[in-house]
Amino acid sequence: MTVQTDEDEPASAVLVATCHTYGCPADGVPCVGTYYANAEEPTYRGFCMRCGETITDLVPYETAA
Repeated sequence: MTVQTDEDEPASAVLVATCHTYGCPADGVPCVGTYYANAEEPTYRGFCMRCGETITDLVPYETAA
């Protein structure tokens, strides 16, 4: 069994996910969340918690200073 250390832990990113599924109550509503890197492409993945469809619109979250 391999032991995972903090150095092996994938990077996380705060992203804005927007569902674009027609008819979904969350269609067009941006949602900020923390996403963790996957071993395979696409690096970050998300799915809509309202309709269950994959979200392909994931962009970096930028805070106004």
